[in-house]
Amino acid sequence: MVGLRRRSRAASRAKSRSSNHGKAIRRLSRQHARIANVRRSFLHEVSNQLVKTHDRLCLENLAVANLLGNRHLARAISDAGWTEFARQVGYKGAWFGAELVICDRWFPSTTTCSRCGQIKDRMGLAVREFCCCNCGLVLDRDRNAAANLAAWAEAASMAAALAPDRQAGGRVTNASGGEGTDHCRGDGETSPIEGGTDAHAVVAWQRTPEKGAAGRPRYEEPGRLQWNDSPQAQEPAALGLSIVKPDFSRVSR
Repeated sequence: MVGLRRRSRAASRAKSRSSNHGKAIRRLSRQHARIANVRRSFLHEVSNQLVKTHDRLCLENLAVANLLGNRHLARAISDAGWTEFARQVGYKGAWFGAELVICDRWFPSTTTCSRCGQIKDRMGLAVREFCCCNCGLVLDRDRNAAANLAAWAEAASMAAALAPDRQAGGRVTNASGGEGTDHCRGDGETSPIEGGTDAHAVVAWQRTPEKGAAGRPRYEEPGRLQWNDSPQAQEPAALGLSIVKPDFSRVSR
């Protein structure tokens, strides 16, 4: 940071559009590139170590815009590169098979006791040790938050594993019957003659030359009408219709 500040001042003192000003701008650009490379290399090293040594990683979804409102921490937060770190952990976790869990933004990981679960009302940034008044736990602030995040990620993974799969297919047994909503026969399943789901319905697709692709679906069901998309079926005679042409010979001009 000292070298960056010194080169920035040298570029601002140089005369605009001069040779010395161009040299100072190039030195400042090289310093910015070096800082970006150092930051990127550090993030790659940390992300590689985490995804190779852990099966599950939990990241907090923090409101970074609100944290930047603190002028004492804005420069350090901006220089950390949290978004780039989360991106690297995301795709590297997919490579190595590590599970990535995003914690809720409003989960009180810092003010919650990792032993008994009691939540403190307020905890300033200057307090670096967490002291629980209920169970007497004294632990580093960041370690306590990490333990809470690990427990939250494990609970979230277990809840996701036990949740039913809504995309899984199966036979429909709760469809409405044809004799009323309170009607129930047998074991509660829908029979083919009821108004619910028909298990014997077969969907067929008819290709027509004028469409060049699949036409309308034709449902072949026993005892029901079938839709035919052929040109012959669309004739008026096939549909039971008659065409009446008007007689204009009797109209006087």
